[in-house]
Amino acid sequence: MIRVFKSMMLLAAIVFAAGAAQAQVQGNQAAVVEDLSGTVSGVEVFDFLSPGKTVTLPAGAKLVLGYMNSCTRETITGAGTVTIGETGSKVSGARLQTEQLKCAAANQLAQGQAGKSAAMVFRGQPGSGRKRAEVPQPSAVLMYTAPAFQVLKPGQLTIERLDVAETVQVFQVTGKLFDYGKTGKKLDAGGYYRVELNGKSTVFHISLDAGEGAGPLLLRLVRF
Repeated sequence: MIRVFKSMMLLAAIVFAAGAAQAQVQGNQAAVVEDLSGTVSGVEVFDFLSPGKTVTLPAGAKLVLGYMNSCTRETITGAGTVTIGETGSKVSGARLQTEQLKCAAANQLAQGQAGKSAAMVFRGQPGSGRKRAEVPQPSAVLMYTAPAFQVLKPGQLTIERLDVAETVQVFQVTGKLFDYGKTGKKLDAGGYYRVELNGKSTVFHISLDAGEGAGPLLLRLVRF
């Protein structure tokens, strides 16, 4: 009996440690692989990478990284070594080109702060009969109308409009990223939305001057 109890306690400790390690890795993710060509081991398109990760590129390879904390896009070509940092890569041997993107200020909110800031109030048009709605402060402001959602594991993803009454959209998603633009649809500029997947949810806003459809991944990325 004691041996069984000890075995159960050991198993619980292992599961807890694995979960804690996974949460720590997810929390430390700094860059996303937007594009990749050539034979490169250890990384794939749409992988989210943590600081300290090293990638070796062979001759003729191309790696495009988007850094979420600094809103920069790096294009790295040729043979060399790439070490992931907090806001940019350390590159040895290969050629590095950096592009500064214009992310919205709300994208700099700390991960996990969605819904904790003051809510915004929207009132229906006179005579519409629509009640006012309180919308949590969004965790991201997207600059394109076709968002891309990080997928940690397969499941049912729902998109709900918060400021206007619309039908909830439901998708079964797999892989590492769900690109809404590939559905042939787009969301409304100026709209506020809640997305939920596997029990996690966050609120995002489409900028009033958002571009149509898809654009650079960093400008339309939603993470949980």
